[in-house]
Amino acid sequence: MTIAELLDLFEYNQWAHERILEAAAELGSEEYDRHTGGSFPSLRATVEHLLAAEVVWLSRWEGHSLGDTPDYGGCSDALALWSIWTSFWKRQFAFLNDLTEENLSSPIAIRTRSGIETVQPLRDTMVHVVNHSTYHRGQAASQIRLAGGKPPATDYFMYCFARDAGEPDIEVAT
Repeated sequence: MTIAELLDLFEYNQWAHERILEAAAELGSEEYDRHTGGSFPSLRATVEHLLAAEVVWLSRWEGHSLGDTPDYGGCSDALALWSIWTSFWKRQFAFLNDLTEENLSSPIAIRTRSGIETVQPLRDTMVHVVNHSTYHRGQAASQIRLAGGKPPATDYFMYCFARDAGEPDIEVAT
């Protein structure tokens, strides 16, 4: 996978996150916090996990094998979390835009909180981040539906359709 392909995946990832956050923001705080079950008990917990995981992985890419552990307990709603995401995307895309093809093979030291220690190529961990996000966005979509909201389409196909059609509502990082 090339840098251009990885950048496209991360642009898709941001686009899809924004759509989920927009749908979450349309819900009331009770629905946002409602316990619905799943990997995480609520929509709030799911979207906070999505951001926290990406922060951890970027920290690992920057040389911290355990990764930063953010706490978003002070975010009262999806709009507050979206603001943090927006700031994070600037940092994430600054890292991504500085990559070279050679960097993609660089070994990344990983130490998980569950005790796994390993080394993987940067490229593989980057693909993992997008895949992980896709998985949990599916859960968030279900939680939005259970809360009475309308979950957005976040498929890569829909991203490509919107991007290639020049849809005005598609904003991707540059």
